[in-house]
Amino acid sequence: MLRKAFLTVVVVAAIAICLGGCKKSSDESSSNVPAANEVPKTRVQYEADAKKDITEENLETELSKLEKEVDTDAAADTGQ
Repeated sequence: MLRKAFLTVVVVAAIAICLGGCKKSSDESSSNVPAANEVPKTRVQYEADAKKDITEENLETELSKLEKEVDTDAAADTGQ
């Protein structure tokens, strides 16, 4: 059961990160553009980061943060 909850959090984290990276705004500066020699993170790298950052102790806190972030992004998308 705990494994299922952890995997759910990891998947939600990966989705939130991907959705956050897809946003385009008219006021983007050139500092947001990766340098020519930089390679963007892959889904596997984001999942590895999530597994490292999310522990059993902070599982509920991280899930709440992700849910708020997704809700905020969804509200911003519908408001445009």
